[in-house]
Amino acid sequence: MGAITRRFQEKVDCIVTECYVYAATNLTHGDSIKRVKITRSLWDTGASVSLISARVAKVLGLSSIGKSGVSGYNEGIDVKDTFLVHLGLPTGDIVTNIMAMEFESDEYDVVIGMDVICNGDLAITNKDDKTTFSFRIPSESEIDFSERH
Repeated sequence: MGAITRRFQEKVDCIVTECYVYAATNLTHGDSIKRVKITRSLWDTGASVSLISARVAKVLGLSSIGKSGVSGYNEGIDVKDTFLVHLGLPTGDIVTNIMAMEFESDEYDVVIGMDVICNGDLAITNKDDKTTFSFRIPSESEIDFSERH
């Protein structure tokens, strides 16, 4: 039920925001919920699932719930641990029970994939060579750029 818009003074080739990763737990209890703030999470419409780094999994004390194979830009399939997490978005919303796959990156600790993005509306524009990124959750209405005003 929130929204975020980020404006960049130039055209950017990736969208990076903050987020929180929570250990998957019942959020309605008054208990202290373990979470970690991520300052560099990458929004990736090419990722079908969200990803977290081994560092984040270790900080939260997460136990693997299984393994999953991933193929990407390199050859072959890598088998990685998966973890059940809640993801706190910069909109203020929390997407619960995300099966996040472990990944290695020196640049990001989280990749927000389509398993999260498909819960809302996303738009990226590049007017005057300045990128504007907007996301709202839940989806409110169709965005149709084919209609010119």
